Amino acid sequence: MKPNNLLPWSAFWSVVVLLLLLISLNVGTLDTNWQAMWEPDHAHHDIIWQLRWPRALNALLVGACLSLAGLLIQNMVKNPLADPYLLGVSGGAATVQLSLILLASSLPIIIQILAGFAGSLLAALLLLKLSYFGHIRTAKLTLNGVVLAFGFAAIISLLLAMAPPEQMKSMMFWLMGDLSFAQHQAWQFIVLLFAAAILYSKHRPLDILARGEWFAIKSGVDAAKLNLWVFGLAALLTSVAVAQAGTIAFVGLVVPHMVRLLAGNTHRLLIPLSLLAGGAFLLAADTLSRTVLSPLQLPVGIFTAVIGVPVFLILNRKTP
Repeated sequence: MKPNNLLPWSAFWSVVVLLLLLISLNVGTLDTNWQAMWEPDHAHHDIIWQLRWPRALNALLVGACLSLAGLLIQNMVKNPLADPYLLGVSGGAATVQLSLILLASSLPIIIQILAGFAGSLLAALLLLKLSYFGHIRTAKLTLNGVVLAFGFAAIISLLLAMAPPEQMKSMMFWLMGDLSFAQHQAWQFIVLLFAAAILYSKHRPLDILARGEWFAIKSGVDAAKLNLWVFGLAALLTSVAVAQAGTIAFVGLVVPHMVRLLAGNTHRLLIPLSLLAGGAFLLAADTLSRTVLSPLQLPVGIFTAVIGVPVFLILNRKTP
């Protein structure tokens, strides 16, 4: 497949997503069969469509958000180790949602998700305030993001230290990535599609920006404005993902590198393929988290790390 041809790669990753989705719907504590998917009277029909289907959709949504956000952050800060959590946005969501688990665990899940979303956006606005001097200074952004992440980590450690034993497990599960209680709503998919559409319309300026801000300015690209778009959309996507499923490592770090190695460096390919590959990566990890030690369910973040570490090392070895 030619690296500049979108159709074959899109078809490939779409088939991967479809196969993983079918596997995810039919394996678990109770293995089902294909017949149960299409017969409403089948004993396993509700297990597939009321439990596994929403969780699979959440995995696709969160994986796509983290992958696309990681692609944007790596472009903006020019750091191959950057991921969505570099912004410290995850710490804002974690602080709010763990506080709600600790103090008001009876609140509906959707309220906790929306509160976490608001907390992450406030953290992003704080980071922008600290790093904006007429334009985003990416060096300041990186340093401030790391420091804010450490600050939120200290608050989270305090919350964990104060938590009673019966709440500790749910809080730790959320911190390590948990899709079991996530609730997808139409607005979350709208946010993802909105961000992807805007970014795709700017794929040529993003290609130029990836070569450096000075090069972008000399090429006639408004680097300051484009960096604001990149920051805002990356923060928005990260907020959706973290509020939904906690802090899931390696998706936003590994998937953009994998897609670049397979399909080149043009954002016309990277943007749609990051969505598909990120969703596939997290869906595969979540299926493993439900089945490896079934009926025990493990945090999905364990398996994104188990898969992500060797994949990243292999990709890094193949990169000049």
